[in-house]
Amino acid sequence: MIATYDLPATGATDATPLLLIHGWTCDHQAMAPVAAAFPERARRSVDLLGHGATPGGGDYAIATQARAVLEVAPPRAILIGHSMGGQIAVEAAAQAPDRVAGIVLLDPAFIAPYDKTRAFGEGLRQQLARLGDAEIPAMMEAFGRRQIVRATDEAGMEALLGVMKSTDPHVVRAAWDAICDWDGEAALARVRCPALVIGIDKALNRPADLIRVNKTVMTATVAGSGHMVQFEVMDQVAAMIRRFFLLNGL
Repeated sequence: MIATYDLPATGATDATPLLLIHGWTCDHQAMAPVAAAFPERARRSVDLLGHGATPGGGDYAIATQARAVLEVAPPRAILIGHSMGGQIAVEAAAQAPDRVAGIVLLDPAFIAPYDKTRAFGEGLRQQLARLGDAEIPAMMEAFGRRQIVRATDEAGMEALLGVMKSTDPHVVRAAWDAICDWDGEAALARVRCPALVIGIDKALNRPADLIRVNKTVMTATVAGSGHMVQFEVMDQVAAMIRRFFLLNGL
C-alpha cells in the first residue's frame, strides 16, 4: 500500500475531502501548496509507487498507479493531480466513477497528445535510455529547473528539486515510459464526474483537444507560470479551483 499523509479540516465541515496526487519523480511535498490553500477540507496526500516513502515495484503503469491511489482514497473524494498525477486522477475516475466526486488536473502530462508533444515525450524517453544511472540526477535537476518561470515558494521548490534528482533511475525511466504509453483519450472519454484542467501557455494538452474527447471538461489557463504551477501561481490556481467547486456543488 502506498504511503499517505493526512491533514484534517480546520473545524467541523462536511466538504468533500481532497486526495492530492504528485507528479513524475516527485513526492507528496509537491502538493503541499495545494493542501495549504484548502485548510477547510480534509486533505490526503500520497507517495506514488516508487516515489517518496513508497517502495517500488515492477509495474508503474498509470492504470496500476490509479488502482494504488484508489486503495487509499477516502470513500468519495475530489482528486487533484499534478503532471503525471493528473493522468492518474483521470484513470482513477474512469476506473471507479462511484469513488471520485471530481477531478482537478494541474498542467497534466499527456492526455490528448499531438505531434509536438508526442515528439517531446519520445525525445525524452530516448535521452533517458542513453544516459547512465549516474547521469540521471543531474539531468533531473536541470529538467526540473527548466519547468519554472519564477517560483513564489522558492524553498519548497528547491526541496522538491532535491527529491526529483534523488529518485531511483529505474523509476525515472519506467514512470516516463508509463506517462508516454498511457491511452489518455480513452480514459478521459469515460470520465463522468466534473473535471477541471488548469494549464499553462505551453501546455502538453490543448484545451480544444480535451474538450473534443470529453465535452464536459472545464479548462483554464494560468498566466506567467511554468509547469510547477502550485509553486508559482497558487493564488490563481486556488481561485480557479474554488470557482470549479462552487459551480459543481463540491
